[in-house]
Amino acid sequence: MEWVALMVWIVIVSLALPVAFGALSGAPGLALQAVAAIGGLAAVALFIILDGPVWTGWVAVGLAVAGIVADLMGAERLLSAERSVSADLQGIEELEAGLLGVQLPLFGVALLCSLCLGVDLVTLA
Repeated sequence: MEWVALMVWIVIVSLALPVAFGALSGAPGLALQAVAAIGGLAAVALFIILDGPVWTGWVAVGLAVAGIVADLMGAERLLSAERSVSADLQGIEELEAGLLGVQLPLFGVALLCSLCLGVDLVTLA
């Protein structure tokens, strides 16, 4: 299960980094989701490196929840009617919204995989 969790977190980080540039347009949630993604990847990597301490699984669970909340904050900001829409940034914001749509369910999968690590349901020998 730890290898599945690692692969999911790698995919999340690869989606999170391009989305993080959306913080420049005034959506801080888009930057926070990248921090949560990188932290979750580090926690799962530590789980594998340190031979399975459950605290790293629980850290990854917390970061997955933080990533979900940050994604929802960023999506709310991208969809807000009160913000000004710039024609120059429209394509970038559409890409960010699409990546968030893919990333949000993956944070849910990462949450479940990390929860398995936290409750010691792993495949480490």
